[in-house]
Amino acid sequence: MKRIDKLVRSFVDEAMGEGFELFLSPETEALRDLSQINDSVVFFQAKGGGLFKMRNDYTTSVVEFYNKNPSDTLRVWYSGFVYRYDQTGQIQNTFQLGLEIVPYNSPQDSFVVLKVMLASILRSITDQLLVEVGDSRVIERCIQHVPKKFRKKLLELVDRKDVSELEFFASLNNLDLKDVLKLVEASFTKRSVNQLKEFELDPSIEREIVELVEFLSKYPGVTVEIDFSLARTVEEYDGPTFILFDLKDPALIAAGGRYRVNENTLGVGGTIFVEERTWSS
Repeated sequence: MKRIDKLVRSFVDEAMGEGFELFLSPETEALRDLSQINDSVVFFQAKGGGLFKMRNDYTTSVVEFYNKNPSDTLRVWYSGFVYRYDQTGQIQNTFQLGLEIVPYNSPQDSFVVLKVMLASILRSITDQLLVEVGDSRVIERCIQHVPKKFRKKLLELVDRKDVSELEFFASLNNLDLKDVLKLVEASFTKRSVNQLKEFELDPSIEREIVELVEFLSKYPGVTVEIDFSLARTVEEYDGPTFILFDLKDPALIAAGGRYRVNENTLGVGGTIFVEERTWSS
């Protein structure tokens, strides 16, 4: 049996066993306005002149559905392709399997999302995982004084973890990035949950991180490390985040965390990224 077959069957069985229902979303949708277009969005003009975009993120579809139907409690799973331009201008398609719970009620919601993802991945793709745990609120606290016009570039540099480049960026734009630099340096030297005290976290954030690490540590084959410099999704997330790497065949294979749905509501979800090498082997 191909790995993709085992993964999908295991994922669907686990998700349905935890009470998740299938969420369906069209691959194309009408563009409401041009603000929806960025460098990665694939869009086209239909014969009638209307502009449409290809689906590039399932969570966005779930959030939009919930905001239109706020009385519903969503506990859904999904599968399908998403389409994005890469840095060379080529369209990349990735098959995704994911889960979302809206509204978020407690850390148990994060645990059940991770339970489904871990069980299906460990059973079908690899038996050796690295899970990097972070929290978007930590890096947000470090950049809250940085003017918005610099933030996108700053977060890109943080993701590259190049300290010298960050120091040059800070000097060039007269920015105080000492706290950001500390986080990036710590991503190399302070990755154990036993070193959390050194970050001087808000007690509620530290408690959430400890609970998440303790939950993940119960799984054989799973190594857990801390990295508060995870910045690629800081604008979407609001709380604990997690990224899963295959240690046997090094690759990013899943990610997720808690995010803001609207002013009064949080959600939590996770997505497994299935690249062509997986669905063809």
